[in-house]
Amino acid sequence: MLSLSHCWRNGLIGAIFTALLSACASTPGDLPDRAGFPGESPTIATKPSQPDTTTDPLLVETVTMDEELFAATRAALRDGDWLAATLALPALEAQGPDIAFEPSAASTAVTALWIDYYKARIAHLRGDLSTHDSAMSALKKQSLPSDLRRDLLLHELDVAKKQGDSARQLGLSLLLSSMPRTDTAADTELRDAVWSAAQRLRNENSAPAAFDPQTQGWMDLATASIIDSPLENAAALAAWEAQYPEHSARTHAESLRDAALLDAQTSKLTLVLPLSGPLEKAGAAVSQGFIDGFFAAQQAGLTIDVLDSRRFETISAAYLQAQENGASVIVGPLGKLQVEELLAQPDLNVPVLTLNRPTFPTGPNPSALLLSLAPEDEARQLAEDAFASGSRRALVIRPEGDWGERMEAALGEHWRRLGGQVPSTAIYDKASTHSPAIRDALGLGDSARRSTAIRSLFNEKVETAGRRREDLDAVFLLSKSSDEARALKPLINYHYAGDLPVYALSTADSGTGNTALNRDLGGLKLLAMPWRMNPRGISAEDNSAALHALGTDAYALARRWWRMRSAATPLYFGLTAELRSTPDGLLERRLNMAEFNRGELRPR
Repeated sequence: MLSLSHCWRNGLIGAIFTALLSACASTPGDLPDRAGFPGESPTIATKPSQPDTTTDPLLVETVTMDEELFAATRAALRDGDWLAATLALPALEAQGPDIAFEPSAASTAVTALWIDYYKARIAHLRGDLSTHDSAMSALKKQSLPSDLRRDLLLHELDVAKKQGDSARQLGLSLLLSSMPRTDTAADTELRDAVWSAAQRLRNENSAPAAFDPQTQGWMDLATASIIDSPLENAAALAAWEAQYPEHSARTHAESLRDAALLDAQTSKLTLVLPLSGPLEKAGAAVSQGFIDGFFAAQQAGLTIDVLDSRRFETISAAYLQAQENGASVIVGPLGKLQVEELLAQPDLNVPVLTLNRPTFPTGPNPSALLLSLAPEDEARQLAEDAFASGSRRALVIRPEGDWGERMEAALGEHWRRLGGQVPSTAIYDKASTHSPAIRDALGLGDSARRSTAIRSLFNEKVETAGRRREDLDAVFLLSKSSDEARALKPLINYHYAGDLPVYALSTADSGTGNTALNRDLGGLKLLAMPWRMNPRGISAEDNSAALHALGTDAYALARRWWRMRSAATPLYFGLTAELRSTPDGLLERRLNMAEFNRGELRPR
């Protein structure tokens, strides 16, 4: 029979043991109230604020809401602060004496509708896409005032753009364009959204067969714009203008036609690349891709010339030589410093297509187009793709050094602007630091130390299991190479984070198509250059495949230099990316999202 003191001692030890085990399983950074984490906030009511059903729908549709009522909520949503937006709403639901609007039934009903709309927006910002979609569907079934309907459609358009849903983007943009408006800038933005969506649908061959005349005009313009030959392109655009004399896309067609006629005057393309020295291999790969593009196109009356930039003291001297040799468009240089030197010149008499970007923006140059494989572009797109999928709080894994810092800065800035957060970052150096960096970033180091404390307390073997921090819903793997990615991806799974979606840059893909080599990348979501999905003559076994693709794209873009630089800003669907010029001449890149499945890279 046990003594009372013995029972009391066992009970105390059991209580201590239970408390320690509980601490061991806690999440680093946990808050007493988990209201701040995606999908778990109790502060947002999911039940819509129902307006008075007896209110005349026609009266509701004519009510204009006081802009000041929701000013704080709108400002918080613009800043990506869903909590501040949430806190601004409850004060509006309780219609006290300080609320400055007419207390009529219609006004009350409209206020409730706006509250439901902003609740849906807040749910989207938090990553609760199911609640967002349900709330938006419920709102669209009701009679809405015109300003609320327009805001709702604009939000849906923004979501469709981020999700890459071109068909929905086209439909929403056209619907919004048909609504009364006075904002010229917004009108231009909507036309650009229609134009981009129409070109993507035509490129994907996924457009429906029948359209209304307005939509059909945009789709026919997209078809005419892809004709490569400048003269044939100009003829097709002139025919489009004759068929659609009053169409809203007429300015796009006129701009493209005039630019195509300028492209038709291009007779010589000069490639300026390092064909000796440290960048010889890179220069040779780009040059080969350029020459392959030339022979594949076989455009009559067009010649090419190649200059070794290393043979000139300055890139300006190489540019002048190309100009003297009769170049219509100069392609190059390849190095950042040389690009900076060239763009610093006040006057460039011959149009140039650079194959890199300066480290810092140099300002607009109307004679330049800037093509690059800059990974910063991919980092920003990665943020958008993860956000569109509902992720909001991400772990960033990146290498130590300048390259890793730049990638984290580009991704983090865009991610936070969208409304995402980065609670933790893992920075690794050599291979031996991979596991500790991920372990500590996931909070498993503290968990291991608590386990050690338990074992030392009882002086015997105690089975414990680590538990990672739970305030994460995604991982950004910013590896510099495929070797790093193959080493790091299994460690994410090993450290109890295998349930989180992992997003990576195109650098995570070796490009070889070796399924055995890529099995460790199973489930990895990454950006892939179009040539990886459709090689089009580029060998995946070539270690310089991306540079070869860059050269091929450079040739095609040089032939279309004036069209790409035109006010119509057409899309070019190349081997390295979907490309579009900004007003400053920067060619923005948009890659395909893909995923590794059993070692094979497949489109998502």
